[in-house]
Amino acid sequence: MTFSKPLRSNAWFAGSTEVALMHRVALANSGITVDPAHPRPIIGILDSSSAINPCNLTLRARGEDAARGVREAGGIALILPTITLGEDLMKPTAMLYRALLSIEVEEYARAYPLDGLIILGNCDKSLPGALLGALSANLPTIIVNGGPRPAGRFRGADLGTGTALWRATQQQRAGTLDAEGWAGFERALACGPGSCNTMGTASSMAIVLEALGFLLPGSSTPAADDPRRPGQAEAAGRAAVRAVWEERTPDHYLTREGLNLALTTLAALGGSTNVALHLAALAGRRALDWEPEALDEASRGTPVLADVEPGGRYLLAEFDAAGGVPALLHTLGDLIDPTLPSADGLPWSAHLRPADGPAIAPREAPVLAGGAFAVLRGNLAPRGALLRVSTAGSDLLDHRGPAVVFRDYATMVARCADPEFDPGEDAVLVLAGAGPVGAGMPEWGVIPIPVTLARRGVTDMVRLSDARMSGTAFGTCVVHIAPEAAIGGPLGLLLDGDMIHLDVAQRSLSVDLGEAELARRAAAWRPASAPDLRGWPLLHSTHVLQADRGADLDFLTAPTPEHTSFREPVIGLS
Repeated sequence: MTFSKPLRSNAWFAGSTEVALMHRVALANSGITVDPAHPRPIIGILDSSSAINPCNLTLRARGEDAARGVREAGGIALILPTITLGEDLMKPTAMLYRALLSIEVEEYARAYPLDGLIILGNCDKSLPGALLGALSANLPTIIVNGGPRPAGRFRGADLGTGTALWRATQQQRAGTLDAEGWAGFERALACGPGSCNTMGTASSMAIVLEALGFLLPGSSTPAADDPRRPGQAEAAGRAAVRAVWEERTPDHYLTREGLNLALTTLAALGGSTNVALHLAALAGRRALDWEPEALDEASRGTPVLADVEPGGRYLLAEFDAAGGVPALLHTLGDLIDPTLPSADGLPWSAHLRPADGPAIAPREAPVLAGGAFAVLRGNLAPRGALLRVSTAGSDLLDHRGPAVVFRDYATMVARCADPEFDPGEDAVLVLAGAGPVGAGMPEWGVIPIPVTLARRGVTDMVRLSDARMSGTAFGTCVVHIAPEAAIGGPLGLLLDGDMIHLDVAQRSLSVDLGEAELARRAAAWRPASAPDLRGWPLLHSTHVLQADRGADLDFLTAPTPEHTSFREPVIGLS
């Protein structure tokens, strides 16, 4: 292999000093021999598998597969454990710890003799969290995801996690699913490890990152138990070694053109709103300009082609069977640039193939002709808000109604479950104080339909929040409202009865209050006392940016291209 510069790791091992000797002995004590005269790329395999996170559990075996591929390609594989981010059990939200994972990955890369990285992740914050750190390190990086779980069956139908849970919850609240049915649904939903098998955040993120060039073509969508998975992980190990020799670092992929491809892919999926948040953070790590309207612009010109729940009829298994990402990009045709690189270094044109199945619709008969997402602005969202139009109620896209304001999660849940609480069908439900600073930005934006209305057959209402929503969910939920209530944003100034106007066609979200009244309320506003007095939550709330900046931490972003590289450590005695 030709290589224009010495392997980074060789700085630890070359020479006859006591420092180099100590480093060689350290690996020898782990059973690994390094020969500075014939250096081999050292690949750090970042393993987030854990029994407490079933989405990522199958990655334990994939780490060994990837290590085998690294060794076959002549490299040295080192499996390194990382924090596991799982939205199911991690409270208040895995989003609070996305930046912590990114720091862990960046500092692994900085402090240890690594030449390249393989990220093992699956549950939705695992991939962007680790990739954020890899972007800051800018070492060649390949991702291996774990894939979606199999589908359970309930009353004769396959269950799409967690879309089926949102539907069943609505039925339970409406009184059409009794206790016996609820218990049977629970048993059916426990269908094994893997991520959600719908177009939730985990699947949306993996697919978008495959298009961007971080997962090998065709590898993001097979099921967690698919027999192709071991071979794909092994191939990723070989690809990681090649990427080191060919010096294909993340900035080779995360370019303005690459971001455009990612946004077009997300729009064609009708995917999770969370992906927009993660892409904004990724752009910030490489000092790429980002405005929320970039997704709106991409959506206007891109048809929704993925006929997958929650916006479509099928599950990820059918999307994969139809050809996965190579088929989706082929179907997009002239809407994408096929000369952009895939993860193996070849242009995407080398991998594209026609779709073969109904889960990828043809352009002439799309799931939705265009506009999966709308970025809204107005006096309620001066820095933007996001609505997934493809899963919203068409009759609510131009809606005016009185605000019903909840200022914390517990109150929201209690009031919506109160059989005496009847806000009226035209009400606009508002959750304030759940943004990046206020609560770490959990997936609380799908405010439950009050039981009084659910029992009358109401299935959707306009809901506003500075929180996020699950990618598996659906409904007219405006999320990521910025600036958030906890720092004095207009959402936190709302009172019950204020008239809200959502006008998607005009990309507008506003409250019928004059500037003087909003200014009067803002002058009287006082921040709540910080709920976290120590540790990571305090550090996070002190430094987290708003949703329009991807909710990254201010000291991790790169304000200029000069700030995109970390300083290498001094390699001496410890």
